[in-house]
Amino acid sequence: MVPGWLIMIPPILTLYFAARILFNNLRYSEAALGMLFSNINETTFLLRVFAVSMIFFSATRVMDLIDLFHPIPWNDEIIASIIWLVDIVLVYVFYRVAATTAPKEKKI
Repeated sequence: MVPGWLIMIPPILTLYFAARILFNNLRYSEAALGMLFSNINETTFLLRVFAVSMIFFSATRVMDLIDLFHPIPWNDEIIASIIWLVDIVLVYVFYRVAATTAPKEKKI
C-alpha cells in the first residue's frame, strides 16, 4: 500500500509550479511571453504533452459519467490512477514552463 503522503506530492507540486507560472507572468508579463515563445520547439513540445494529458483527464471525466449510469467494477481506482499519472505529467509541463518564463541572471 502506498503511504498517504506520497500520493499528495504530485498535486502539491502541480499547484506550486502553476503558481510560479502565474507569478512569473504577473511580474514579467512581456518578458515571460517572449521567453516562452522564443524557444518555440520546446513550447510546442510542452503544448503537445499538455494536450495529451488533457485528453486523458477528459477521458476520466467521461468514465465518471458512464459510472453514474452503469457502475463498473474498479472504475474509481482506474480513474484515480489515471488522474495521478496526469498530475505527474502536469508537474513536468508546469516545471518546464515555469523555468522557461523566469528570467535568468546574467553574469557580467
